[in-house]
Amino acid sequence: MMGVKVRDVAVGFLYHSASGQALLHLRGAEQAPSAGQWAFFGGGSEPEDRGDLRATWCREMREELGVTLEAVQAVSLRHGTYDDGSRWHEFWYPWPTLGDIFALTEGQRYAWFTLDEARGLPDLAAYAREALAVFRQRLMRGHEASECDAP
Repeated sequence: MMGVKVRDVAVGFLYHSASGQALLHLRGAEQAPSAGQWAFFGGGSEPEDRGDLRATWCREMREELGVTLEAVQAVSLRHGTYDDGSRWHEFWYPWPTLGDIFALTEGQRYAWFTLDEARGLPDLAAYAREALAVFRQRLMRGHEASECDAP
């Protein structure tokens, strides 16, 4: 892969704790990866992110939904490194209300789902299904945001 720059990726979801619902994104039919599937919001890093995947995700949320997130409130869920050396990171963010109307700029639509509803979607991206299972387990064990996996 000489000369090809690998891009780090950051994705995540908004979570409304009072209702137990997560905001997910239905990707466009030709929008790889996870084309035509329910997935998390996010994307690849840009030079302006300076290698900070939390900054990448916050920027992507601004671009895809029109929301400005406080980076310090974005909670790490899972992270790792792909075989090609690029990094990936999944986040969640506490959201105060279900009534907001977002300015979706990518994909087909967005919707709020309980964790069980989301995990039951037949067209939920595999990584999102795994991440939501981890998230649900942490909630059931009573972990606070500060106790989640943070590098």
